[in-house]
Amino acid sequence: MLFPALMSAQDTIPKKQYEDIVSKINKPVPGKGSVTIIQDDKIADKLGKPVIKNAITAQPNGEHKYLSISGFRIQIFSGNNQRVSKNEAFSKEADLKTVFPELSTYVKYNAPFWRLRVGDFQTYQDAQNMLTQLRHTFPAFGREMSIVREKIQVKVQ
Repeated sequence: MLFPALMSAQDTIPKKQYEDIVSKINKPVPGKGSVTIIQDDKIADKLGKPVIKNAITAQPNGEHKYLSISGFRIQIFSGNNQRVSKNEAFSKEADLKTVFPELSTYVKYNAPFWRLRVGDFQTYQDAQNMLTQLRHTFPAFGREMSIVREKIQVKVQ
């Protein structure tokens, strides 16, 4: 009995009617039978809302929650000399933090490389704009800086 109602729910519905999908299904139509959906209001509020693709569950991080999504970061340093690369990565991180304290920094070791990456950019253009600023501010870091695709942290409000 619910199968025909589910089939009609698959029709393309204009965006402005997304919030009203349950009432549309519940509306009696002469000659087509009737369906009554009884559910919690929280479920009705979620129906028809866009879903963030590639999102991982929001995780508490301090007092804010973050989503991990695909985005861009700027790689400032990458080195595989075990004697100096770790110190160099943390030294460059400290230099960056003095000029750009609001910029997120990530020093990671993925054998055999120590890497310093910065930022959580949702668009390539945002990363490109910051890369231009970084190259202007830190010309000594040189051509080593580049934009890389990576999972980033986006604050949930």
